[in-house]
Amino acid sequence: MNNPTNLPPVVKGDADYRTYRPLLLDNGITILLAHDPQAKHFAASVSVHAGASSDPRALPGLAHFCEHMCFLGSKTYPEENEYKQYLAQHGGKSNASTSMSHTTYQFDVLADHGEKALDIFSHFFISPLFSKSGTQREVQAVDSENSKNLVSDGRRRWQVLKSLADDEHHFSKFSTGNKFTLPASASEDSSDSNGNDESETGTQTTDKHPLEDILKEVNNGKYDENDMGEFVRAALLAFHERQYRPKNMTAVMIGPQSLDELEAWVVPRFGQIPDRWLNKDDDGEGKGDEDGDDATSENAEKWRAMQRAAAQLVGESASDAPPVSILAAESVEHCSAFRPELLGGKWPVVLTTKPLQAVRNMVLFFPLPPSWHTPDRSPTSILSHLFGHEGPGSAFAILQDKGWISSLSAGNRISGPDQTLFQIQVSLTAEGEEQWKEVAKVIFHYGKMVCHVAEESFESSEGDAACKDGDNELRRIWDEVAALDRMRFHQTSPGAVYSFASSVAQSISKHGTETCLSAGSSLNENGDTLPLKELLQFVGQIIPQNCFIERCSDGAWKEMDALYEGKESGLENNGSSNNFIFGKQTEKWYGVDYYISPVEKEDVQQWETDADEATLRLPEPNRYIPRTMELCEDLPEDAKVQRIEKPIDPPKLIVNKPDGRLWWRLDDRYALPKASVTILLRTATAENKLRPTGADQSETDLRWDYNSGTSMQSNFLTNIFADSLAQDTYDAYLAGLGWSLSKSSSGFTLSCSGYSDRLSDLAIKLLTDFCHTGGSGDETFLKQSHFETTKDKVVRGLKSYFESRRADSLALYYRNLLLSSKGEGIESNLELAEAMTLADVAKQHDCIWTDEDMTIEVLYTGNVSQKEAEAFFGKATGIIERTQSRVLQKRAGPTNKCSPWVPGPFERRLLPGEDLELHFASKNPKEENGAVIVTYQSQQPGFKGKSLSSEESLKQSAAIRLLCKMIKEPVFNELRTKQQLGYIVSSFYDVNYSTRQSEFFESSSIPTATGLGQPAPLASSIDSLVVYVLSKKEKPMEVANRIDDFLLNFKSRLEEMSTSEIQDYADSMAKALTKPIRKLGTEASSHMAKIRMYAPETLIEGSGYTVQDLPWDNPEVLAGAIRKLDRDAILKAYDSLVVKKESRSRIVSFVYGKTFPLEIKAKKPMPRGSGDKSSASSMEELMTKRKSLIAYDPSRSYPKDSSTLWKMFGKHKTTMRYAVAAAAVVGVGVWGTVAIKSRGDEKKHK
Repeated sequence: MNNPTNLPPVVKGDADYRTYRPLLLDNGITILLAHDPQAKHFAASVSVHAGASSDPRALPGLAHFCEHMCFLGSKTYPEENEYKQYLAQHGGKSNASTSMSHTTYQFDVLADHGEKALDIFSHFFISPLFSKSGTQREVQAVDSENSKNLVSDGRRRWQVLKSLADDEHHFSKFSTGNKFTLPASASEDSSDSNGNDESETGTQTTDKHPLEDILKEVNNGKYDENDMGEFVRAALLAFHERQYRPKNMTAVMIGPQSLDELEAWVVPRFGQIPDRWLNKDDDGEGKGDEDGDDATSENAEKWRAMQRAAAQLVGESASDAPPVSILAAESVEHCSAFRPELLGGKWPVVLTTKPLQAVRNMVLFFPLPPSWHTPDRSPTSILSHLFGHEGPGSAFAILQDKGWISSLSAGNRISGPDQTLFQIQVSLTAEGEEQWKEVAKVIFHYGKMVCHVAEESFESSEGDAACKDGDNELRRIWDEVAALDRMRFHQTSPGAVYSFASSVAQSISKHGTETCLSAGSSLNENGDTLPLKELLQFVGQIIPQNCFIERCSDGAWKEMDALYEGKESGLENNGSSNNFIFGKQTEKWYGVDYYISPVEKEDVQQWETDADEATLRLPEPNRYIPRTMELCEDLPEDAKVQRIEKPIDPPKLIVNKPDGRLWWRLDDRYALPKASVTILLRTATAENKLRPTGADQSETDLRWDYNSGTSMQSNFLTNIFADSLAQDTYDAYLAGLGWSLSKSSSGFTLSCSGYSDRLSDLAIKLLTDFCHTGGSGDETFLKQSHFETTKDKVVRGLKSYFESRRADSLALYYRNLLLSSKGEGIESNLELAEAMTLADVAKQHDCIWTDEDMTIEVLYTGNVSQKEAEAFFGKATGIIERTQSRVLQKRAGPTNKCSPWVPGPFERRLLPGEDLELHFASKNPKEENGAVIVTYQSQQPGFKGKSLSSEESLKQSAAIRLLCKMIKEPVFNELRTKQQLGYIVSSFYDVNYSTRQSEFFESSSIPTATGLGQPAPLASSIDSLVVYVLSKKEKPMEVANRIDDFLLNFKSRLEEMSTSEIQDYADSMAKALTKPIRKLGTEASSHMAKIRMYAPETLIEGSGYTVQDLPWDNPEVLAGAIRKLDRDAILKAYDSLVVKKESRSRIVSFVYGKTFPLEIKAKKPMPRGSGDKSSASSMEELMTKRKSLIAYDPSRSYPKDSSTLWKMFGKHKTTMRYAVAAAAVVGVGVWGTVAIKSRGDEKKHK
């Protein structure tokens, strides 16, 4: 039939240029088609309204397992990797996820290849294979994924929370699954390849599986060793039949195709999805049942018996979870998974967990009624706003001022049709940990204050209608929040089609197609619609008697250990009518220990006292809400509509002075009242320290050298600044303005973005505050309380670094410590942090302003006129000049003379033929996996720009980029899908940069680029191919051998690959590189990265370059080069990079987990020459090797008698003040350096 029914039109925002067509197909599936004229990719997503909550109790993880199996071929496309291979070949990607309520599948691909990809995708739901061999192998992938999760604090705490829930509630189910819960057939060894049973998973393989009784019943009291795996497959098929029904699915398809063309693609395909359950009875029997893979009648009957039992098992849990639709949810009864009788009988109680990371978290949980069916008028939305507010008078402000917390967030931890679990989470300082009861008291008192205000408002509204005119503070706040929600909805342009498809597919299942985009945006809300009665009901439950508290810290754990030491049966059960006993418990699936303990009555009484309303108050009106949404008057009419397809013009250099530059671009693509301003203070003082040079060690003849202490002081500085401005700039965050202050090798970067109306005000305020040094009466942000908070956070993070990281993260750390780090590593940084004082940081802050060679680099782009940008630049430079003048007046002594230098990112060069191995043991006590990261570093300097690099560099970089793309899917298919080495198997292209070091500029012979008459490059680009695996199946050395085998065999694949297939890869990559940027922030970041990195090299006087030589068009140039590559060029690059041992440069970083621990063997001294294979298994050996490596610098191949560059630098020393190159380095640094004020993620919880 396939006669789709049109559904009501979709409500969309003013900035949304897409068009939509919602359809209901005859088989019951709901479809949303979206035409995006600007898109270069086609994307699709299917969301099944069933997840882990529908798992049978006897088979935890079945929904997740079904998600894995759907990708492994269909009857029409039986090859397991055909889907991923097609996507990889045509610029696509895919993913899937299983939550408690949904299983969602998604992909994108270049638009020209959308129909074929959609055909493959649709058949996963029409006729999936679910082969026996695939079932056996993919269980290993599920188990590997679970193993990866065991070292995640978030996952561990989530499982503990589930363990506190009612066993009969669907939330309590274990969602991931493992080899025990989903037993493979006997052909699969239940132990790892080292002969060990599974460990650290909570449940041992020797435990009795609940399927045993079912199988005995099916097989007349007996079953053989293969029956477990067969039953899992039968249950898998039954689950798919029961839950993957068209009426239980929503789908979204979006691309540049017209709506009619999309409909022609979708309807005939998704209309074929059968309702396999339609003709089934309660036992799952019906027409068309298959007899399985075995041919004998005995086995066929056995299979049918398994099918019946599996269908019954799946059916018993099919309705455990309530429906997700808000229409159906209106009739769902409130059923909380958390109740006092489950945890001692009387609340509050305290849950204590021990984290792997050194955190001090406290979370107050409050079970509340569901508000699922009122997304625009949910009482928890205003509760989140009030409790999570950080402005003056808030709970956060009071607690931060006392020095007790560093952050606070509030929101729904669980939100479903049948329950809400509201949480208030705080990060405690060391003093706050001691005062945790007082912290809880302030939060409870804030709740009482809000409750009191709500009661008064409710009484007034019942008796006096005049209060509805806006006099009530709660109504003002509700109106303000609603206005900000509407503003975001109407002033946000469409994002990537890939993420859109999956998020909207899930939204449709809840809200329907009409409001799938607008739900939660308060389009019809104002002060008069405040749900005051419901708010009063909800806030009335933010009380100790409806609360359980989690304390997650090492200190809290030690308190509980001391309290319960020697007490086998715990303390009294607090009046519980069940057999609950306080004390240590163990979570079933992860094996995580935790404590449950009561709260003293005296403490509860303190929490229940009346609030001190003199200090706690509701938020003031937001002063950062934009006054206007008008576009700039200078914008031509044709630019007042969105035109994402328009090529991006580079920013204009409108101020070019010795002490600073202003780059400006008036947005002509997004047509939104938004802007971005980035202020770069170029200064070597961020990471370096002056030291005397020459034989006399003269204090006036100095050179900049990297200094770990200086770098750490700058890190402290940025973090203290963020902490000190939290209260003052929270309103800006709420009003759509974000900011960050970061430190890098090029200096300090202040970035601000958001609505243009008040953006410059925020940026000037932040710059002014950063420049306050405490002199001449100005108030500095460097306060002892903020310093202590920062130091505590930094020290804890460094202390727990090794014990809390996954093996692959540590492998990357050791690699980068060898190749790109200038510091001495985590241990050294910890010593520096522990010894840090506020005086040290203040001295470093002063030192910044004593750098007379400091310059300011400003990029202002978006909805801003040239006149406004120039005015802003004048204010900013004036602030800096006054600060420098004030600080320099205090400094005595002669002016320091230092050699000209271009500081920036750094990487060491492996010599041709060098083969390094790093071997380290994971210090994470829960890490079972080992990790192998293989990096091939190109000897040919990478491409920087058509004016800055040779044609040879362009061709080599293009070839390496294409090779990385071509390898990605085959390595996953071979090592992950076929060999099942581990859940994480991947490869990627890595690009890093290295600038000339200070000793270069002290040489008496500075080279020029041969034959060009121009200075040699100040920065080098380095291309690398990286392959990595996280595995507990094989020893890391064996994993490395498998990677080697794959890479060597891949050459044959390249040789045999058809010309058309090579061209497909090249075309897809070229199109991906030139895909239009959709967001102003992304555009600004791209432009600033080029300015930061290449302005020193191109704009120095005498270089022969101009501003047009900055590599603004790199994506287009690279795309063109990639399209021109032939097989010979690709093979040549692959040989030099990977195959030829005499020319390649390789480093393999191994980290060993518990399954295969590191065995230290005596070895010979480490070779140092080219062509040798060497290894390091200690920090001493790693650092020794590091000292032998040279900087990545192409000057080694240049003539040594050229001096043009040195003479030019001497002549133009003033202009060299610009020459501090970029710091953005791809990869993992030794320690994070960015302090970000945007707190969106802290306020939202899935």
